Amino acid sequence: MEKPSIAVPPSTRAQLGEVLLQISDDILDAINAALNEFHISESKFALLFMLFTTSRDQPLQPSEIADRLGIRRASVTKQLIWLEEHHLITRTVHPEDQRMVRVTITEEGYRLLDLALPQYWRACANLTNKLTDEETVCLLHLLRKIDL
Repeated sequence: MEKPSIAVPPSTRAQLGEVLLQISDDILDAINAALNEFHISESKFALLFMLFTTSRDQPLQPSEIADRLGIRRASVTKQLIWLEEHHLITRTVHPEDQRMVRVTITEEGYRLLDLALPQYWRACANLTNKLTDEETVCLLHLLRKIDL
């Protein structure tokens, strides 16, 4: 009696999930390569960019950053330490509640984004070079529908 192969995806959905996992690594590699000249990783860049898109009037706490990025607080702390050591962000303790730390982007952080964003957007656009404009719009719609 022949055993079914457990190495073969049991459904089209499983096959799609596997492909998404595989391309996620390729996407991170491409973005990291694009950001390499700026000496910043995609994960640190994502955090810095999130701070950039947040109102200057409302600095974020590390726990809020972790929630928005969908990562662990410990990972955020490591990234914040690196970003602060490179003068891209500041962390300030709330004057009335010492447990609260507010994170804001610095002028140096803004300068880095100003330099790196064109390269970042170019790398993002290049990810879909093999698709037509219509296919790109369709894929964007489908991926937003998945909403991972």
